[in-house]
Amino acid sequence: MLCRIWSVFFTLAAISIAHAAEPAVPLKLKENDVWVMAGDSITAQRQHSNYIEAFFRTRYPELKLQFRNSGVGGHTMQSTSARFDYDIAAFKPTIVSIELGMNDVGAGDDPKKYIEGAVKLIGQVRSAGATPVLITSSPVNDGSKMESWKGDRCRRIHPYSEALKQLATDEKLTYVDQYHPLLALWANNKDESNKDKIGLIGDPVHPGPVGQYTMAATIITGLDVNREVSSATLQADGKVVETKGCMITATKAADGGLTFTRQDEKLPWPIPAQSRAALKLMPEIADLSRYLLTVTGLAAGDYTISIGGKDAAKVTAEELARGVNMATFENGAIAERGAKIVEQINKLQGGLNNNFRGASKAKDETKLAEAQKEIAATEAELTKLVQPEAVEIAIKPVK
Repeated sequence: MLCRIWSVFFTLAAISIAHAAEPAVPLKLKENDVWVMAGDSITAQRQHSNYIEAFFRTRYPELKLQFRNSGVGGHTMQSTSARFDYDIAAFKPTIVSIELGMNDVGAGDDPKKYIEGAVKLIGQVRSAGATPVLITSSPVNDGSKMESWKGDRCRRIHPYSEALKQLATDEKLTYVDQYHPLLALWANNKDESNKDKIGLIGDPVHPGPVGQYTMAATIITGLDVNREVSSATLQADGKVVETKGCMITATKAADGGLTFTRQDEKLPWPIPAQSRAALKLMPEIADLSRYLLTVTGLAAGDYTISIGGKDAAKVTAEELARGVNMATFENGAIAERGAKIVEQINKLQGGLNNNFRGASKAKDETKLAEAQKEIAATEAELTKLVQPEAVEIAIKPVK
């Protein structure tokens, strides 16, 4: 049964969004980049890292980007550096994101050892011909706020993050602070006075799908990405007023509704079902994926939007006239395609990725070749999945 999707309708000028500061050194992507995500057990969960991958694959399908997971539970800057050759460089990366700190803070309040390890790791990344990207640790979801700490672990990540930021400035590197934005977001969500708490799932250090999606959104925001997917404005009589990033054909107005075919240049960021509550916790997520449809001149009343022959949402004529963001629709052909993309990424970063890493560590050339062959086949399927296909969109009055 379709429900009213109140949170996705907006006028862009009216949205209040907590934009992260533009990185001092923007991340520049190029065709066939291989991005290795180095981290600890939070990265090894393959949740927020996979969500980030899904964003970049769908937002830049023409670049044919590839991603590899290199997270190991309990690891620090030093232990990650020690496995660099077989577990990071072996993937032949062009970009390496370093997301560590949750375990490093066990060394105490002084981040000196953490920064020394980061300097060594940065040097290794550069020697491998790749671009380093520094990402702070996520906070501990224990209710801590700045200057109102519930535990030393979360408190220490603050000075470690500040030290990492200074290192990024000194080394002229892309830097993303997920710690401070998430600290505020998660603490407010956990506040006893908040009657609309949303469970992040998982535990305080290792959030589940909801918390991990907010992590992905915060990191993506910090990278100052292109938020535009595509937009189309039509009149109720079928006239196409304006398009951006898409092509509208075969328009037909009949029985008080409208049908047309939409061919997009890219796809919206998939939102897995288990992560969907993140939209309520962090509404600005929707603005990271502007997949817009505006239809003016429809008679007042309720309408059903179907995509690819499957009902996607129920809206009003007024909402359509203002514009709806179809990126947040739970159903329809586009949402189904997004689910397949996430499923394929999970397959790639799970057993296939680990098979390669195991063979690389063991220096088993035969198994390494077999693992790479399986990865290449899955990459080919993913490349096809993220290429948009024309879909029929129908807007019909609810009778």
